[in-house]
Amino acid sequence: MRKAPTIRDVAKKAGVSISTASLALNGKPNVSERTRLKVLQAAEELGYHPHVLAKNLADGRTRNLGLITPISLEYLFASAGFFSRLIRGMHRAAMENGYNLSLHIAESEEEAVDRIRAVVRGRSVDGLLITNPTVTCPYLKDLKRHHIPYVFIGHPLEEAVYVDNDNVEVSRIGVRHLIKCGHRRIVFLNGPTRFTFCIDRLLGYRAALEEAGIPYEEELVWHSELVESAAYEVVYELTTRHEFTAVFAGSDVQAVGAIRALRARGLEVPRDVAVVCVNNTDLARHFIPSLTTVDLHEYWLGYWAVKRLLQAIEGERTEHPLLIPGELVVRESCGCQKQSLDTEGGGIPEGKSPYTQKQQKLTGG
Repeated sequence: MRKAPTIRDVAKKAGVSISTASLALNGKPNVSERTRLKVLQAAEELGYHPHVLAKNLADGRTRNLGLITPISLEYLFASAGFFSRLIRGMHRAAMENGYNLSLHIAESEEEAVDRIRAVVRGRSVDGLLITNPTVTCPYLKDLKRHHIPYVFIGHPLEEAVYVDNDNVEVSRIGVRHLIKCGHRRIVFLNGPTRFTFCIDRLLGYRAALEEAGIPYEEELVWHSELVESAAYEVVYELTTRHEFTAVFAGSDVQAVGAIRALRARGLEVPRDVAVVCVNNTDLARHFIPSLTTVDLHEYWLGYWAVKRLLQAIEGERTEHPLLIPGELVVRESCGCQKQSLDTEGGGIPEGKSPYTQKQQKLTGG
């Protein structure tokens, strides 16, 4: 049986010392590009792969990154489109830098505290990625006390390292689009306000209304858990109590629940009610009608979260947050594809309310 090549073999073939070969293979400085290329070519020709365990022992690292999602499994699976893209981006960045990514499920913030403490005690990861920070973030104190590198996907209210979307602007983009389509009574179907991104999106909703001179009405801000069934129940119950012509939903699954509820009340999308949501997933593309949405670019959110975490592991300064911009993707659910949206106010003429007779009958108007 052929013996596996060693770093000594690589150094000999490249004509360099073992220490130089090690520096070149690990991307360290003080090695010329020409020498680095020679070493990498020698390693490839010999089929050399670094001994990960020995490398870990040498620098005291595990080469493992932990991902903690302190949310219910119901929410995690309901938001599979978002998380699959996010994790693919994380995986790519981790693999590019010789790291593995492991998922640590925690169905509550209290469970997340226990998970983080177990990870710290076992020294099983070099750093942590944590999604869905809330207004309380009880585990943040543990992270800071134990000095473990971490990055949040989403921003906590306390000072911390994070990568996020500009969620104020995300809402503003979606609501502006509905306003340009001629809508003035726009329901905001938000998520739970324990999540900081939901707080930011409410700010964006209000900002878009204010820019257009539309008064903010608290009765048009509805809340549901970020699962389809909860969104359905809220919209089904409240649709008959309020007059509105459009819904801006905080997620694709909430939009689907809202559309199902509207149909159950005899309303069609987009004929009777326009819908715009957040998250450009396969569900948004293939649902009927296809959903107009604000793309969060979750893949790059995950990719840059890992890159930022690796910077923290290397001891680089990472105080400044990294914000990934959102992007409007227009499809069928808003009913605006064929209208000219070049001017403020959109394609529905002033004075011509898109509010249908069918919905007026439901609300008693």
